[in-house]
Amino acid sequence: MRRGYSYSPSPPRGYRRRVRSPSPRDHYGGRGRDLPTSLLVRNLRRDCRPEDLRRPFGQFGRLKDIYLPRDYYTGEPRGFGFVQYYDPEDAADAKYYLDGQVVLGRQITVVFAEENRKKPQEMRARDSVRFVASFPL
Repeated sequence: MRRGYSYSPSPPRGYRRRVRSPSPRDHYGGRGRDLPTSLLVRNLRRDCRPEDLRRPFGQFGRLKDIYLPRDYYTGEPRGFGFVQYYDPEDAADAKYYLDGQVVLGRQITVVFAEENRKKPQEMRARDSVRFVASFPL
């Protein structure tokens, strides 16, 4: 018996290997609505303001929103922010070129945000569900 080799049956006749899926840009025609437009920027200085991010991120396209979250109880900045573009391609370019760059003396990390920024009504609805769910019946 040979060691180190696993048995895998041959593919059925007529089987063809799958070709690689097309990139999202090809599928959506380059300017799709479902492509991410929001970036999460980590490792910001605590005294960072939206204006400080507008200049480096604004050079890649028209900005829709810059949001720097604050701690709910203390009001202190949390050290990260969100930058949203109108065009997904601009967001992709900004992510590519600004990830690892130094802004205000700190090396930032730029990734696509998981979701777009929630509206205040959505946050209140989520908090009320969490509040109700914490009481035993």
